[in-house]
Parts: sequence; C-alpha cells; structure tokens
Amino acid sequence: MKAKRALLLSLALLSASVSFSCGKESRRSEEKSEPETTTEAQETTEKKDKSGSGLDLSLGMMGYVKKSKTASANMNAKSIYNSILCVLVDEESKFGNDIIYTKTGEGDFGEKVNKYFVNDKEFEYIIIPDETGQPKAVICCSGTSRKDKVGIYGDIEDADDIRELKWKKVLAKFGLEYGEYTDIKLEDEDYGYNSYNNSSYQEPKGYDLDDKDLMESCDLAAAIAWEYNRGENDIPVYLYGKWSKDAPFTSDFDWEIPEHGDIEYVLEYNGYSVTKLFCWDTARDKKYVGDCDLGYGYLNFVDRTWDDVLEYYGYKQGEYVDY
Repeated sequence: MKAKRALLLSLALLSASVSFSCGKESRRSEEKSEPETTTEAQETTEKKDKSGSGLDLSLGMMGYVKKSKTASANMNAKSIYNSILCVLVDEESKFGNDIIYTKTGEGDFGEKVNKYFVNDKEFEYIIIPDETGQPKAVICCSGTSRKDKVGIYGDIEDADDIRELKWKKVLAKFGLEYGEYTDIKLEDEDYGYNSYNNSSYQEPKGYDLDDKDLMESCDLAAAIAWEYNRGENDIPVYLYGKWSKDAPFTSDFDWEIPEHGDIEYVLEYNGYSVTKLFCWDTARDKKYVGDCDLGYGYLNFVDRTWDDVLEYYGYKQGEYVDY
C-alpha cells in the first residue's frame, strides 16, 4: 500500500512538473508570437508609398476610397449626360429609341458627344430617354472588371442597387448584350418643351430691357442654371443656396458673364436638371431679381424684390436648403 501511494505521489508530481513546464513554454510561445502578429496586421493595413510615408489601407480608408471612386463614376455619368444634351440642342433633335447602349466616340453621334466630353478613358454608357425623347438618365462604366465602378446620373429608381453591379450585369438588367451597340435614332425636336428657342418661351412682360442691372441679373440666373445643367464640375445642388463671387463658371456661354458679388439663388430641380432659377447678386439692390426659366417662360417677378422670392418659396434669408 505504501509503495502504491508513493507511486501515485510520484506520478502527480511528475504531471504537475510537466504541466508547469508546458505552461511556461506556451506563455513564451505567445509572447514570442505577439510582435509577429502585430507586425503582420500592420503590414496588411499599411503600405508604404514611394515617398516612404504611410498610406492607411484600413477599413475606414478603404470605405473612403470606394466612395471616392463612386463619386468619380457619377461625375463621369453627369458629364456624358450634359454632353448628350448639348448635342441634342445643337442638332435640334430628340431620341427615337426606348433605350440606347453605345460608347464614347462610337459613330457620328458619339463623335459629336466627344466634342463636349473630354476624357482620356473610353466609356460605355446607357441612355434612358423619357417620353419626350430627352435623356432621363445616363449609366456609364469604363470597363468590366471588379474595380470599374458604375456611374449614374438622372432619375432611376433603383440607382443604388445598379451601382453595386458589374457592367455586364447592368447590361443584362436592361436586356442588352455586351458590345452590341444600339443604332441611335434621332428625330426632329419641335421645341415645344425644354429649350430657350421653344415657342412658349417669352420675355418677361413689364421688364425694362434697358435696365443694365436687371439684364445682367438675368444673365447671372441663366449662367447658374446652365452651370448645373452643362458645367464640368460636380456641384452640390441647393434649392436655396449661394454662388460665391470667386466660384468659376465652367459651362460654355454665348454671352459674357457680368462682374458680380456673391449670388443667392433659388432653383426648381426635376431630379437631373434645372427648370427654373431666380437669383440676387448681393452687390446689387434687392429689387434686381435675376429670372431664368428653361421650359415655359418666366414666372414674371416684375417689381418684386428678393425678399418676395424667398417668401414665395418659403425660405428664410441665409438659411440655405440643399436638395
């Protein structure tokens, strides 16, 4: 019995010794591996650029890069959209197709689009016309790989879902085959809708056309409207906003933009273009309301002040409203 107890005690001591030894080795192993794990994590979330400074590629940074690429893709879609509008106005035409799939520089129409859309990359794009033959929306992409983002500009109900698709999936969604471009049908536009030259367009009755301040105010209103519809920059849309005196106009105007201070403006926006716009150059008297309408003539705010315009739309001075 004593021999058996001695044997059990020896086994217990041996087991404890081995356990203690293993614990120490385990802790040493963990301590030794910690710096390596940390280094590996840093290497996966941080790379060095050519200058040697750190470039953070953490999840937050990756999210920012994705948003930046999406914004850039949407800006390209807007530029293509505006270029298409310019061509249609130049040609006094509208689309006869239900949907159009083409690429920049493709055919006669594509060459005309490229006169307004200047980009080193080649883009494929889809045009969705509205019931009047005017472009309702443009969807574009520069390629078919995972990194090529889909850009959208205009009125599409499921735009966010489409942006997450690869380009070939977008084409399939609209019943289109990759590389099989649409023959573009253009029809004469009678301009009963949406143009300065249409038959319904009227000069504002009661305006003194010899009043230089008034006419220049209307020129500024038209310039801001044209900048939103045809300008090169991706401008945040404000229903009631301020155009800085230092902000450049990038659209191609047929008239000289008058000198001005900061310009407050109110616009009506149909989802992808400006239809009406009023403005006040803060360097002038409030009675000089700039008035521009791209569809149905002026609303005729004759003898009204800027305060009257704000009251009409329900805005308060200086409390700008984004779209």
